[in-house]
Amino acid sequence: MNSPLPTIRLERVFHRGADQISLYFDKNWDLIPVCKSIGCRWSSTMTCWYIENCPENMRLIYRSFRNVARIDGSSIFPEKSPENLKKASDLATSDYFSSLNLPSVPKRRKMPLQDLKRTEREAEFLKKLEVRRYSKSTKKTYLSQFRKFERYFQDKDIEHLTKEEIRDYLLHLIKKDDISQSTQNQVINAIKFYYEQVLGQEKETYWIERPRKEKKLPNVISEESVQRMLSSIDNLKHLCVVGLLYSSGLRRGEVINIRKGDIDIERRQIRVRGAKGKKDRVTILSKHMTRLLVQYVAEYKPQYWLFEGAIRGKYSAGSVGNVVKRAARKAGIAQRVTPHTLRHSFATHLLEQGTDTRFIQELLGHYSLETTSIYTHVATKNFEKIESPLDRIFKDGSLVDNKLRHPPT
Repeated sequence: MNSPLPTIRLERVFHRGADQISLYFDKNWDLIPVCKSIGCRWSSTMTCWYIENCPENMRLIYRSFRNVARIDGSSIFPEKSPENLKKASDLATSDYFSSLNLPSVPKRRKMPLQDLKRTEREAEFLKKLEVRRYSKSTKKTYLSQFRKFERYFQDKDIEHLTKEEIRDYLLHLIKKDDISQSTQNQVINAIKFYYEQVLGQEKETYWIERPRKEKKLPNVISEESVQRMLSSIDNLKHLCVVGLLYSSGLRRGEVINIRKGDIDIERRQIRVRGAKGKKDRVTILSKHMTRLLVQYVAEYKPQYWLFEGAIRGKYSAGSVGNVVKRAARKAGIAQRVTPHTLRHSFATHLLEQGTDTRFIQELLGHYSLETTSIYTHVATKNFEKIESPLDRIFKDGSLVDNKLRHPPT
């Protein structure tokens, strides 16, 4: 007996500024390639596939999924009977869809000239970012900051702004929005990229004052805290994620970009591809993690990426952060713990064990040894030989009755 065909439920949605047809169905590996073949895109927010709403695409949906799935379009055509809807799968004539009174795509208002110029600028801006092969996160950040810059000067031609106007904009962000120094640097970089890379202006044609660089110490947790975190995790996949972050000193983005072929079990190494600064490197793989990963691969059977999310895609950065956050909370760690905290802890604990900073620099993928040397400020071994002056006071035993030696009960 043949199993019943899966059902695809169609709904009309407004997504990404346009009228769309969404396709909802239970997870089915046979339907996904069909969705891709007709130009559907996956939406993580709506957890469905979607395509622009028009008669041509509606015909394409019914034609492509004929004999593959049952199309439920009752929410789009509520006035049509099931018998008439079934006729759509036969596609006897293309006029059938004309008789269905398909919801039309709303007419788009004519874009004002000023908005059109802004759109063209952003397209050129993004194109230049892609040509220069900037990372996805950098492109997102630069474009976001550039759009804010455009909106602020929406009544002016930004191609001919003065240095003073740009400085006033930065001052506005600092005073009104209280942006951090790192955000201010992102804003400056985005503005400089537009004038220097997109417009091709010389770097000396304008000047923007940079903020003084903050020198923050890395957030580190103890080895005992890491052990409690690992012990609190029951899920094998989550255990491998947290274990790799700490045992190999990986960044969050590096963990989700690991492919199965990047793991060298025999040499106990991990190949990190296209890390920060477009650099490849090799880092260590713990022997304990080796056993866990062998068990994980046998149980989860990842196909391409080591850690997979929905529909066999890459595991999301947000999921990695949530896994770490939950493990820290279950372990009773009061301080804030992020994936980067585990990377900082990896470097600090190696330094405390006596590992040369140059080796740590290579494992972390730091361009400069100065960046790695910051961990010397938090490594406890550097403080063990230093005696507090308060402890020296009590050495001679003359302060026997002092409250610090015998606190009042």
